[in-house]
Amino acid sequence: MTTLSRVLVVEDEIITLLALVDDLADRQLEAVPVTTAKGAASLLASVDALITDIELPGAYDGLHLARLAAKQHPGLPIVVVSGGVTPTASQLPDGAVFIPKPYNVDDVLAALDRQRVAHAA
Repeated sequence: MTTLSRVLVVEDEIITLLALVDDLADRQLEAVPVTTAKGAASLLASVDALITDIELPGAYDGLHLARLAAKQHPGLPIVVVSGGVTPTASQLPDGAVFIPKPYNVDDVLAALDRQRVAHAA
């Protein structure tokens, strides 16, 4: 069973991004920080999980990125977060979890771990 070690974090609010990167480092996880969905898309194959905000600058939002990740990398654990948008279940890719901001990093990691375990089963 694969463990999480490298997490792609997509967040355009720099303070929130840096705080999450630090929280992940405190838990011995490598965070790959990116501020746009387009910038994150090429990194999906090199990570064990994805945490993405919905509202991102550019042509693609976090939901688009989450669907792309799920399509290109089935079984990739995905957590979608937002403080302003609440997606419907049909907007999320299968298996992805939505957590509203403000969130607790332990809740985010638990959601990623549940997906990882479910996929391995």
